[in-house]
Order: sequence, then C-alpha cells, then structure tokens
Amino acid sequence: MAPVRRAAWQALEKAEHERELALKEELIRQEKLEQLAARFNRKAEMRETWLTENQRLVSQDNFGNDLSSVEAATKKHEAIETDIFAYEERVQAVVAVAGELEAENYHDQAKINERKENVLQLWNYLFQLLLARRVRLELSMAIQKIFHDMLLTLDLMDDIKKRLLSEDLGAHLMDVEDLLQKHALLESDINIIGERVNNSIAQSQRFRNPDGPDGSGYQPVEPATIDERCDVLQQRYKELLDLAAERKRRLEDNKRLCQFWWDVAELEHGIKEQEQVLSSTDTGRDIVTVSHLLAKHKNAENNLRDLEKYLDRLDVSGKELQDESIPGSDNIPPRLAEIRDYINKLKELSAARKERLAGGVEYYQFFTDADDVDRYLYDTLRVMSSEDVGKDEGTVQLLIKKHDDVTDELQNYDQHIQVLHAKAESLPQEAREHPDIRQRLDTTLRQKAELENLAQLRKQRLIDALSLYKLYSDADSVESWIDEKGKLLATLVPGRDIEEVEIMKHRFDTLEQDMKNQEAKVGNVNDLARQLLNVEHPNSDDILHRQNKLNARWAQLRDMVDQKRNELERAHRLETFRIDCQETVTWIEDKTRVLEDSDALTNDLSGVMKLQRRLSMMERDLGAIQAKLESLHKEADEIEKERPQEAQAIREDIKRIHQVWDILNKKVREHEAKLDEAGDLQRFLRDLDHFQAWLTATQRQVASEEEPQSLAEAEQLLNQHAAIREEIDGYAEDYKKMRAMGDRVTQDQTDPQYMFLRQRLAGLQEGWEELQRMWDNRQHLLSQGLNLQMFLRDAKQAEVMLSQQENYLAKDDVPQSLEQAENQLKRHQDFITTMDANDEKIRAVGMFGDQLCQDGHYAADKIHKKARNIDERRGANRERAQEVLKKLKDALSLQQFLSDCDELREWIEEKMIRAQDETYRDAKTITSKFVRHQAFQSELVANKERLDQLKHAAINLGDDKPEYHGTIDPQIEELATQWEELEKTTEEKGQKLFDANRQQLYVQSIADMKEWATQLENEMTREDQPADLTTVNVAMQKQHLIETEMIKKAQHIDQLMEMEPQLEELHPEELENIRAHRLAVQEQLQRLQAPLDDRRKALERKKAAFQFGRDVDDEKLWISERLNLARAQNLGENLPDCHRLQKNLQLLSNEIDNHEPWINQICNNGQELIDEGHANGPAFEKKIQELRGAWQELKDAVKERKSNLGESEKAHQFLYDCGEAEAWMSEQELYMMQDERGKDEFSTKNQIKKHERLQADIDKFADTIRALATKAHKFVDENSPLSEQITVRQAQIEKLYAGLQDLSKERRKRLEETLELYALHREIDDLLQWIADKEVVAGSQENGQDYEHVQMLQERFQQFARDTENIGSERVANANDGCDALIANGHTDAPTIALWKDSLNEAWENLLELMDTRAQILEASRLLHKFYHDCRDCLSRIMEKTHAMPEDLGRDSSSVGALSRKHQNYLKDIAAIGEQVAQIERDAAELRDGYAGDKALDIGSRESEVVKAWRHLRGLCDARTSRLMDTSDLFKFMNMVRDLLLWMDEVKREMNSQERPKDVSGVELLMNNHQSLKAEIDAREENFNACISLGRDLLNRKHYASSEIEKKLIKLTTERAEMMRRWEDRWEYLQLILEVYQFARDAAVAESWLFAQEPYLISREYGRNLEETIKLIKKHEAFEKSAIAQEERFLALEKLTTFELKESQHHEEEAQKRRGGPAHIGSPSRSTPAAETSFTAHDDDADITNSSLESHRKSSHEKRLAHSESSSWRKSLARAPKFDSKDPKGSKQGEAFEGTIIRKHTYESLDRKAQNRSWEKLYAVLRHNELTFYKDPKHQEEAAHGEVPMSLPGCSVNVASDYQKKKNVLSLRLPVGAEYLLQCGSDEDMQRWLTELQVATGQAQLEEASRSQTLPAEGSATKKKGGFFSRGKK
Repeated sequence: MAPVRRAAWQALEKAEHERELALKEELIRQEKLEQLAARFNRKAEMRETWLTENQRLVSQDNFGNDLSSVEAATKKHEAIETDIFAYEERVQAVVAVAGELEAENYHDQAKINERKENVLQLWNYLFQLLLARRVRLELSMAIQKIFHDMLLTLDLMDDIKKRLLSEDLGAHLMDVEDLLQKHALLESDINIIGERVNNSIAQSQRFRNPDGPDGSGYQPVEPATIDERCDVLQQRYKELLDLAAERKRRLEDNKRLCQFWWDVAELEHGIKEQEQVLSSTDTGRDIVTVSHLLAKHKNAENNLRDLEKYLDRLDVSGKELQDESIPGSDNIPPRLAEIRDYINKLKELSAARKERLAGGVEYYQFFTDADDVDRYLYDTLRVMSSEDVGKDEGTVQLLIKKHDDVTDELQNYDQHIQVLHAKAESLPQEAREHPDIRQRLDTTLRQKAELENLAQLRKQRLIDALSLYKLYSDADSVESWIDEKGKLLATLVPGRDIEEVEIMKHRFDTLEQDMKNQEAKVGNVNDLARQLLNVEHPNSDDILHRQNKLNARWAQLRDMVDQKRNELERAHRLETFRIDCQETVTWIEDKTRVLEDSDALTNDLSGVMKLQRRLSMMERDLGAIQAKLESLHKEADEIEKERPQEAQAIREDIKRIHQVWDILNKKVREHEAKLDEAGDLQRFLRDLDHFQAWLTATQRQVASEEEPQSLAEAEQLLNQHAAIREEIDGYAEDYKKMRAMGDRVTQDQTDPQYMFLRQRLAGLQEGWEELQRMWDNRQHLLSQGLNLQMFLRDAKQAEVMLSQQENYLAKDDVPQSLEQAENQLKRHQDFITTMDANDEKIRAVGMFGDQLCQDGHYAADKIHKKARNIDERRGANRERAQEVLKKLKDALSLQQFLSDCDELREWIEEKMIRAQDETYRDAKTITSKFVRHQAFQSELVANKERLDQLKHAAINLGDDKPEYHGTIDPQIEELATQWEELEKTTEEKGQKLFDANRQQLYVQSIADMKEWATQLENEMTREDQPADLTTVNVAMQKQHLIETEMIKKAQHIDQLMEMEPQLEELHPEELENIRAHRLAVQEQLQRLQAPLDDRRKALERKKAAFQFGRDVDDEKLWISERLNLARAQNLGENLPDCHRLQKNLQLLSNEIDNHEPWINQICNNGQELIDEGHANGPAFEKKIQELRGAWQELKDAVKERKSNLGESEKAHQFLYDCGEAEAWMSEQELYMMQDERGKDEFSTKNQIKKHERLQADIDKFADTIRALATKAHKFVDENSPLSEQITVRQAQIEKLYAGLQDLSKERRKRLEETLELYALHREIDDLLQWIADKEVVAGSQENGQDYEHVQMLQERFQQFARDTENIGSERVANANDGCDALIANGHTDAPTIALWKDSLNEAWENLLELMDTRAQILEASRLLHKFYHDCRDCLSRIMEKTHAMPEDLGRDSSSVGALSRKHQNYLKDIAAIGEQVAQIERDAAELRDGYAGDKALDIGSRESEVVKAWRHLRGLCDARTSRLMDTSDLFKFMNMVRDLLLWMDEVKREMNSQERPKDVSGVELLMNNHQSLKAEIDAREENFNACISLGRDLLNRKHYASSEIEKKLIKLTTERAEMMRRWEDRWEYLQLILEVYQFARDAAVAESWLFAQEPYLISREYGRNLEETIKLIKKHEAFEKSAIAQEERFLALEKLTTFELKESQHHEEEAQKRRGGPAHIGSPSRSTPAAETSFTAHDDDADITNSSLESHRKSSHEKRLAHSESSSWRKSLARAPKFDSKDPKGSKQGEAFEGTIIRKHTYESLDRKAQNRSWEKLYAVLRHNELTFYKDPKHQEEAAHGEVPMSLPGCSVNVASDYQKKKNVLSLRLPVGAEYLLQCGSDEDMQRWLTELQVATGQAQLEEASRSQTLPAEGSATKKKGGFFSRGKK
C-alpha cells in the first residue's frame, strides 16, 4: 500500500504542480489581455476623439467668397485628406488589437467589439463627410472661376469701351481706313467677348437650380447673386455693341467724305494732266509725230469726257453727302463748280488744238507717201543695180525669178505714183504750189523711168548668165565624174592577189558601162556649146575653152581606160601564172613530203617493199610534173615579152620550181639509196627529225613578237614563256645524247648524206644556241611588257582619279547660304583628304615610269610622256584645289558674316518689338516691368559685343577681300543704325518706366533685395553638408549663382543710390525712411559676403577630397579591367592568333606606360591633401598605397604574360613548320597520285625526267624531316605546353613522308609504260593530224564574201579534193597495214591500237564525205552569191538611174521638150534593168525552194528590195513623165497666156492711142483701124478658147501650179473682158466723134459755101446791058437751085447730134436736181449705162467737147479733146461698188432705219488689220440699237456672210474726215478696237445715217456739242491755214 500511496501522492503532487503552473500561465495571460484591453480602450478613445473632431472640422463649409479663398480652402482640404488617409493605419491598429483580443477569447469581448464597431462607424462617416465636402468644394471652385472669368471679361470690356469712345475719326482716307481696320479688330474682340459672356452665363445657369448643380441640394452661392452678375455682364456687353455700331457708322461716314475728297483730288490731278496735253504748242515734225499727237489729242478728249462723267458722278455723291448732313460736306458745291468751269475751258482749248493738228496731217502724209515711193524705188534700184548675176544655175534662176517679181511689182506700182499725184492735187492751193512738192513729183517720175531701163539691161544679163552657168554645170558634172573615175582608175593597181585582180576586172567592166552612159552627156554638152557659140554668147571664148577642156579630159580618160584594161589583163595573166607556179611547187612539195613520210619504212622488210612501191609510183608522177614544167616555161617566156620588169620575178618562180623539183629528184635518189639503211641510224634520224621539228616550233613560238595588250595577257605570256623554259630544260639531256650519237654516226664518213647530216647537226647546234638567246630576249621583252602593262594599269587608275578630280574642280558653284558654304567646304576638305590619300599612288606611278625609263624600256618615250602628263595634271589639280579651297574659305567667311548679321538683325528686331512695347502705362505691374527692363538693358549691354565683333570681322574681311566691300558695308551700316535705334528706344522706355513710378520702384527694389537677403541667410543656416562629389558640385554651382546675384544686387543698390536725388525732389518727407531701408539692406548684404567666402572655400576643400576619392576608385576599376586582360590564360590557338595576342599585349603595355603619369598625378594630389592636414589623411594614405600596389601588380602580370606568349610562339612556330612540310608533301603526293600521261613520246620522257628531279627533291626533304624531329624532342624534353601535340604532329609527318616515297615509285612505273604506248602511237597520230588538217580545209565555213570570191574558192577546192584523195588513199592503206601487223604481234595495248585503227578509217571516210559536202555547199553558195551579186548590181543600176533622174522640169517649152526627149532615152535605158529584175525574181523563186529561215527571208528581202526599188524607179519615171507633160502643158498654157496678154496689151495700147483725128477722114480711118482690131479679136477667139480649155484641163488634173494657173486664167478672162469693154467704149466714142466731125465738116462746107455766095449776094452789079443781066439772072437762078440743094444740108445741120442730146439731157438733170423735182429726160436710142458712165458723169468732158465744137480750128482743140478722152477712159476702169439710182436711201421703216451702204472692214482690233478690206455694197438695218447687214432688201432672213448683229452701245460714230479716197464716208469704231468705214449715197444720206447711229450709240449730245465746238472763226481759220502751209518740209 505504501508504494501505491507514494505513487498516488506523487501523482497528486505532480498534478497539483501542473495545475499550479497552468493557473499561473492563465493568470499571466489574463493579465496581458487586460493590459491589451486597456490599451485598446485607450487607443479607441483617442481615435473616437480624433474622428469626432475631424468630423466637426469637415462639416464646416467656410470656403470664402472669391477664387483665392476657395483655392486656399482647396489646399487646406487636400491637407486634411492627406492627414485622414495617413490616419487610416492607426484605425486599423485598433481593429487589429480588437481582433487579437477576440482571438485570445477575452472575457469582455462584446464590449470590445462594440467599441471597435463604433470606431469603424466614425471612420466611415468621416470618409463620407470628407467626400461630400470635396464635392461642395469643387462646386464652389467652379462657380468662383465663372465669377472670376466674368470679372476679367468686364475689365476687357472697359478697355474696349475706352477705345470706342475715342473722338479720333481720321484726318484723311488712309487714316480712316487704318481706324476701320482697327475697329474691325475691336469688333472681332467684341465677338470673342460675346462668346465668353455666353459661355459664362451658360456655365452659371446650372448653379441656379434649387436642388443644386449636382442635384444634392447644395448651392455654392445664391441664385440671385448669379442673376445679378449675369445681368450686369449682359448689360455691359449690349452697351459695348451699341458703342461699336455707333463708332463704325461714324467711321464709315467719315470714310465716305474722305473718299469723296480723295476722288476730287484725283479728278483735279487728271484734269491737270489733260491740260498739259491740250495746252501743248507742238504740232509735230512729220506724219508720225502728227499722228501720234492727234492720237494723243483724241485720247485726251476721251479722257476729258470721262473726267466730265466722273465729275457728274462726284456731283451726285456730293449731293448725297450734303443730304445726309455729314460734317465737312458744306464745301462740296463750290469746289465742284470750280472744277466744272475748269473742264469747260479745257474743252475750248481742245477744239483749238484739234483744228491745228488736223491741218498738218495731209501735208505730212504726202511727204510720207512720197518717202515710201522713193524708198521703194531706191530699194528696187539697189536690186536692179546689183552686179550679182549668180554663182550657179540655181542662183541665176532664183535671181531671174526675183527680177521678174520685182519688174511686175514695179509695173503695178504705177497706181501708187498716180495716187501720190492725186494726193498732191488734193492739197490746198498754197501747199500744192510749194516747190518741194513739185520737185518731189518730178524726181519720182525720173527715177521710175531710169529704173525701168535698168531693169531691161539686168534681165538680159541674167539670161546670158543662166545660159553660161547651164553649160558650166553640165561640164562640171561630167568633169567631176571624170575626176572620180580617174581616182578609181588610179586605185585599180593590180597586186599579187588573183582575187583582187578579178575584183578589179569586175569594177572595170562596171566602169566601161558607166562610160557609155556618160558619153551621151558629153555629147549633150558639146551640142549646148555649139548652140551658144552659134548665137554669139558674150562668153564665147570661155565656152569654147571649157568645151575643148572637157573633150580633152574625156579623150584622156578613154586612153587611161584602154591602158588600164591592158594592164589588168596582163596582171591577171601574170597572177594566173604565179598561181600555177605555186600549185606546181605545192604539188612537188606534196610528193616530197610523201617521200619524207616514207623515211620510217626502212625499219623492216614490209616497210622497204612499201617504199619501193611508192618510188615506182613516184616515177609516173615525175613525168607529169616534167610536162607541167615545160608548159610553164613557154608561158613564162610569153609573159617576159609582155612585162619585162617582171622577168626577174618570173625567173625566180621558175627557179623555185626547179629547186623543189631538184629536191624531189634528190629525195627520190636518196630514198633509193637509203633502202639499205636501217637500225640505229633510222632511229637517230627519226629522233633528229622530231627534235628539229620541236626546235623549229619552239623557235617560232619564242620568236613571236606579240606584245601583251593587258596585264592579264602579260602575266599569261610570262607563264607560257616559263613553261617553255621548263620544256627546253627537259630537252637539254636529249640534245646532249643526240649530239653524241650524231658525232659517232658521222665520224669518218664522207658520204654526202652523212655530210648533210653533219650540216644538220651543226645547224641543230646553232638552232639550240639561238633558241637560248631568243628565249632570253623574249623573257626580257615580256618582263618589260609586264612592267609596261602594270604601269599602264596604274596610269589608267591615276588618270581616272585625276579626271574625277578635274571634273570635281571644274564645278564653280558659289554658295548662297552659310549651310551651302559649310557643306561645300566640308566636301572640298574631304576631296582634298581623298586627293592626299591618292597622291601617293599617283606619285608612285610617276616614280615607276621614271624607273622604267632609266632601265631603258622599249616604250620609254611613251612612258615618260604619260608619266609627265600625269605629274602635270596632278600638280594642276593640287593648285586648283588650293584655289578652290581658298575661295570656299572666303565664301564661308562671307556667308558666316552674313549669317551673323542676319541673326543679329533678327535679334535686334525681336528686341525692338519688346523695346517699343508701351505697357509701362499700366501702373499695376510697374515694378516687375522695370526689373525686366533692367534685365533687358543688361542683355543689350552683353550682346553689344556681337556688333563689335561683326564690325571687326567686317574690317578684316574687307582688308582680305576688297571685292566684298559692296556686300559687307551695307550690312554693317544697317546693323549699326538698327542698334543705335534699339539703344535709343530702350533708353527712352527705361526712362519712361522709371518716370512712371520712381518711388514705387525704389521701395519695391529695396523690399525685394531685403527679402532675398533674408532668404539667403535662412538658407545658409539650414543648409545641409554635401556628402559626395555630386552634391559638392551642385553646391558649387549654387554658390556661383549666389555670388553672381550678390554682384547684381550691389550694382542695383548703386543704381538706387543714384535715384535718391530725384526722389528727394518728389518726396522729401519720405527720403530718410527710404534711405534707412536702403542702408539696412546694404549692411545686410555686406554681412553675408564673408560667410559666402568661407562657404566657397569649404566647398572647394571638400570637392578636392571627394575628387581624390573618386579618381582613386576610377583608377582601381581601370586597373582591375586591365589586370583581367593581363592574367588571361589564352595563349593562342595558332601562330597568327599568338601574334595577334602579342600585338594586343604590346598595345596594353603601351597604354599602361602612357597611363602611369596620371596615376602619379593622382597620388601627388592625395599627398597634397595629407600634407595640408586633412581630417581623412590616414584614409588617403591607405588609398595611395592600395593604388600603387594595384599598379605594380598590373605591371608584373603584363611581364609574365609576355613571357608565356613568347614560349607559345615558339611552339606554334614548330607546328606551323610542320603544317608547311605537310602541305608540301601533300602537294607532291597529289602529283604522284595523278594519272596524267604525256602528250607524246618526248613529253612522256620529259615527265620521267621531271619525276626524277622530284624524286631527288623528296630525298633531300629527309633532312627537313630530321630537323623537325630534333626540335620535337627538344620541346618534349623542356616540357613545353604543347609537347603532346608536337609529338603527335611529328609522328604524322614521318608517316606521310614514308607514304610519299612509295607513291613516287609507283608513278615511275606508270610513266615507263606510257612511254612505250606513245612510241607505238606516233605513226598513226601523224596521219590523223594530216587528216584533221585536211578536214579543217574541207570543213571550212568560208562560203565566199561575194560572187568572185566563191568562184575562186570553188576552183581551189576542186584541186584540193583531187590531191587529198590521191595522197590520202595511199597513206591510210599503209597505216592500216601497220596496225594489223602490231595487233598480230600481240601487243599488250592491242585494244587501244584497234581503236586507233577504227578511228583512223572513220576519220578518212568522214574526210571524203566532208569534201563532197563542201563541194555541194560551194556550188549552192555560188548560186546564192550570184543572186546577191545580181541584186546588188541591179540595185546599184537602179539607184544610179534614180539619182541620175533630174528634178529640173525646164525653164521654158524648149527646155521641157529637151528634157522629155532625154526622159524617153532614160526610159529605154531602164528597160534592160526591167529584164534583169525579172531574171532576179526567177532566181529568187528557185533559191527559196532550197533555203529556209533567215536565208529565205534574206533572199526574199533582197528580191523585195530590188522589186521595190524597181517599182519606185518606175513610179518616179511615171511621175516624172506626168510632171514633164504637166510642165509642158503649163509652159504651153503660160506661153499662150503671155502671148494673149501681150496681144491684149498691144490692142489696149492701140485703143488708148493718143492719135487725134483732124477731120472726118481721120475719124473714119480710126474707125476702120478699130474695126480691124475687132476682126483681129474675133480671129483670136479660138486661141482664147483653146487657152482657157487647156487651163481648165490643168486645174481639173490638180496641177502642181494650180494657184498660178487659176490666177492666170482669171487675169486672162478679166483682161479679155476689159479689152472688149474698152473696144465697145472706144467704138461708141469714135461714132460720137465721127458724128461731131461730120457736123463740123458739113458746117464748114456750108459756111464756106455761104462765104463763097455772100459776095455774090451783096454784089451791086446788076448788069450793064441785057446780055449781062440775062447772064446774072441765069446765074441767080443757078444760085437759087444751088441754095435749094443746100437747104437739105442746112436742115441736117440743124438736127441735134447724139453728143448734144446727151449734153442737154445732162443739163436738164442738173436743173431738175436744183428744182428738187423728178427728172423726166428722154434718152437717145443708143444710150447705155456704159455711155452714161463714160460721158454724162463728167461735166468737164462735156465742157471740153462743147469748146471743141465752138473753136474747131483752134490749136487747143486737140489737146483738150485728148484730155477728155484719157480722163474718161481712166475713170471707166474703176470696178469698185457704186450707188445706183435704184438703191434705197436711208429712211425710217417702222421701228427700223434701213438703207443701202457700201461697207469696208479696216481693223479687227487695235493692232490687227482685217483680212478682207475690200468695199462691199450691203443693205443695212438699224433696229433696237443693233446694226445688221444683209445682201439686199430681198434677203433679210439671213445676215450677210453669217454675221451676227452689231451691238452699238459703247461704239463711236464719226465722219471719216481723214479718209480722202471716197466721199460721204462714216467711221464706226467698236469698243474692242474694230473699225468699219460706211459710205453713204449722198451727203444728206450720210447726215441721216450719222444722226441715227449716234443716237443708237448714245453719243448724239456729245457729238453735237463736239461739232459746235470744232467750228472755228473764219478769220482765225484763214490765218492759221495760211501760216501752216507757209512752212517748208522739215
């Protein structure tokens, strides 16, 4: 039990203990919870208190009543929000404590939670209040901003209102317009203000809502306040609008008044200008000046009318201004009245001046027309008196045509002279009798007569010259052809080429054909010369000389042709002989080569037998050759007789044939003797032949004189030459063996063959030595050629560089701006840099060329010339580059100067705007403006250096470049002026600012400086100490700014001290206080100066310490970067990499050495700080030691790496040597492994020799392998870093060397086998080569260049085919026998031999087939070239005929007939060409069947070309035939027209004859003559009809001269009608005259009878006796009977003649006209319109005729009668439209005014005349101010010529007083400048039309006034007229 109790007790104790512990822990927890709860309550209470206070604070809306208060409230609210948001963490801390208590299950948890919820509710409520207050605050801010904008708008309205109330309305128009523009700106400002007003009111309306602007019920301001302010704003705006409208109205009224006075001033100015024109006394010196003055006067009149209209408009405007009572309008009426009086005076002045000017027009017009006539006569005289009769036929024809035109024009110019006389007669009496006018008319007539005589003489001279030049032209043509063919004959020099000789023969045949054609031309020239000599041409001697010269040259040409024909025949025979000789030589040489090919046949028995067979065949060939030689001897003898000079050459050819013939015979004999020779001698000879052939070929190859044309070609030739050297070296051993063998064979031998062999050996030795010398020379030449090409290449590159430089330097662009100058200078500097870089290359070219010249180069002259040229161009380019550089620098200086000037000018203009600102009038901001202005003045002072610098720069630039003064000086002067103006303006503005408010400026400045000093003191007391270098630098900058500001403040105080005396005058009572403030501020600033100095020194010390630390850290970083590079483990992967690393290490070492002084400098700086006792001295000392230690460590690392890289370089060098050895052995191994065989036996031997040399090199290379092994063992012993790699590499090298030796042995074996194979192949290869050579000839693609060439080729190929087939058959058979023998002997390469045999046979068969094909191709080519030849020949003949076809159509009928005959002969000549063309077409059809593709197209094109040319020629012939026929018809027509016109002129002259009949018999004679003219006219009727029908036929055929033909027809018809009309008029006139003369005769007879009877009647004798009385009675009875008989005669005399009846009718018409009644006059039966025109229309004629009747016997009768007749005839010729009695006059027809008018359109515009200026009778209708012209009254439905009605308003109508050719003419001018002349039927009709037209144009009143003013007083007019015409012509 005891243990149980003990155990229980222990358990109890344990449980109690645990219980006790748990209770203690619980008590501790509860205690903590209580503490936590107490802390929660405390914090909660604090939070509740804080939240409640802030709620109360946030609930207050004390925002203020203006914008600044609301903005302050906003900032305060933002601070509250910041505090509240920052307080959120504390509230969350309370919540966190409550959560912790809840987690620990606190007993009073409910209370805690309730308290927490209360805190959270307060927090959330605070947030809501805060947000609501934020919204209310924003609303208040918005409404206050609106109110603020309203205040600003009201201020702006006040400013504008002040401007609108201004009384300044402008003193003149420009001032008013300026004010209106300013007012427009004000109106735009008012509109902007209106927008602002509307916006402000619109924005404020939402604040009038009773629920608030956001619907929350909050209203920032009362709605009444808003309404009040909006009303004020709207009222003020409306008032502003009213003021603006009122001011604008006043300005507009004032503008109208000023505009009116401006217009009045302009009107007065215009009137004064017109007064200067109208008051001028100048009446002109000639027609031009008078016309100019008249036009100027008319312009002045128009301007005066316009001014008067303008005055009327001003009058209306002035009345309007007066009616509106505009101030200043009272002075308008008197001013306008004064101007109107002035204009009236000018009108009177204008009328007087117009009368003076009109008087001078006609007078000067006469002299102007006379000058024109004289000028024309002088120009024509200059043409007629020209000594130029042309240089050739064409120019003479042109001169004749020009002469005919001038002659015709001269004949037509008579009417101008008549017009001139008429004008002289139309002048006033005083002017008409002036001596100058009479003298001028006489001079004109005399000049015209002289000119006509001179024209006839010149026409004859031109005709003579034309005949002469025609002869010369034909002779020159023939002589030029003779010269051309003479040159051709000179070029036909036969040479030694048969092809050239044959071509020359063909050309000669063509020449003979041409001679036949030209012979006809020579005959034509002789015929022409004979014709000219027969007519005794003035140049008969020259013609005869030219004819003889031409005939002599023609005979000389014929002799030359005959001689050349014989020469060509002889040359052709000679060249044929030479070809035969050459073919014979070739034949013999072929046989010789056959024997030479048989040299190898003595090796065995079969070869000897073949040789015997060949020799037997050769005997037969020798016989044929002997016969050929005999024929050549005969032909040679004949040629020697013909051409002795060629005898030597012929004999040489025969000799050469005999030489080869002897050689052939000798060969035959030698082969016969050598049949016994064999063995070693045969092989020796074979080797000797081969070596000699090789030697010859090599010499020919080495002896080539080909010069390299390029560097690549030079290098290629040198390589080829080096290969030849190797080949020569390879043959050296063979040559030695051959010489030894030859000496042994020929030793003690006297046989000629052996002697010849010995000579061959001697020649071989000479050839060998010569080959050595030739190779050396060729080597030297090629080396020089290579050097030359290298020089040329470098020279070309240098020339390209120099050309590029020259092209660049050739540009001469002058920069126009600074940017361009800088860019061009930069480009030029880059160019000079490039030039310097290329200069060394160019100089190297020159040095290289000089070196070549010194070495004696074969092209030394060329090289020296090119080198000097390059050097000169290089020097020139450098000089030019320096000149351009200097120019560009000068231009840059100028542009820099101009740019600086522009910048300074812009800066001055900008500052001038600021300086001219007049804002100093506003006193609100006067202090700040004055401060800014002081800063502005300081800025000006600081920038004045720029102007001084520019002036200095201008002086320097002007001294260097005087030509720039014109550009520089104006810039400097302008800048100086602008600167002075700126300084003056700035000073004035500063003074105005200072004067505006001096005291305020002074006090404000003192206050500002005091505030600044106080801020500076506060800043210095609370300034933090800088902690690093950056902050120190910032502090230093700030310190510098403060010191600068201190200096400015001190200067400002000095300025304020200067202001004190002025302030003392203005405010003496406040001066002491002001001065005390200034002294206080000054002392305060002085106190701050010492702390600032101390602060600057402290900052400098700190900066030095921080800078030292920064430098040490930077250098440690730099050293650590370089140390990593120095300790790099990379020693290189190969030798170049190792070298690269060594180079980088060297660069690093150099960089370290260069950087060491900077390290020492840093250490010295640190030591200085330590010596100065810096507080961080130990730390600085430690930094210095660390820096020096790091530096030394870096240097040691570099030294160590340098050593390691040296060891690595040695190892890599060994590996590199191994690689080189391996590359060499690999190269040799590749050579040993290749399976290349030699080209022939000897090349294979050379390969064997070369292989032996390579084997020797391989054996010598063993020493290199051993040396590498020694180095490898040394590296291994020294334990090199690459020792393992070296060991492996050495083993590979040794293994490779062993393999190379094995390959060398194998290649030696292959070469020996190849040598055996080539020895067998040599014989077959020669034959294949021969076949290949023949295949080249047989397979030639040369088909001939032309027909002669292909014929020659065909003949040669036929000979080639015969020779090849004969020789080849034998050689192929022999080759097959040799191959069969070798195969039968079982040769190891039997398959190869069999293949060679097959290829040989196939090649032979191909050769035979190729020859056959070649023969066919040549035949086809012959046919084709024959076709081409025929085409070319035919084309040449066609072209020759085409060019020979003349274009001349003849000058007259005879020449046209001659040309027609020539053309018929020409057509006969081309008929043969037509047959040739047909043959060509047939040949082309055959050839096209055998060809296709391009050939067929070519054949077709040739054929079509010939056919086209033939058709073209036929077309030309047909066209020429047609043109000749047309020309013949034309000349026939022209001759007929000319004959008829001449006949009609003659008839007219006869009808116009001045022969005056004296009696009736004379009249009857004239009538008989006139009747005979009628008979002649009737006889000519058929001629007229034939001529007209011919002309119409030509026109229907559309003749090329249709226009001329048509003119001639019209002229002929017109002249014929004129002739008939004149005949009728003349006949009627003669009848009238006959009747008059009959009356006169009868009257004379009656009178004589009366006179005879009168004595009888008055006799007083009545008879003395009866008988006498009876006789007297009988006599009286007889008298009575006689009187009765005479009574009928007297009755006939009493009857009126036709002439008297017409005269009485005329007088009755005149009397009826005077009475105004209609005329009823009977007409005689023979009266016609023509008669009326001829007689009744002229009173003068009637008077003259009556006078002739009354004074029949007077001498003046004939003269006056002739005058009457000529006047009547001259006036009857006029054909202009005239008025008829039936034509309606102008009269009213309803609303229209109609009548007949004759119209002439003179001008289409001011400066362009109308195209049709003829008079035309039309029917005019004036209706509704529109004038329309119709053909006649019956055709009023369509206007004449489709014209539109002419609108008359704006037009002007006046009497055309300046138009003297017709009467009753009106001038109608349109506004566009067009003019129409309108002729009326009478003066009354003209007045009616003038009145109606002026009414329609609106100028009736003006014109009436003008007419009234232009009527001068009678006395004045007479006086001025007499005074005007009293002057002579000036």
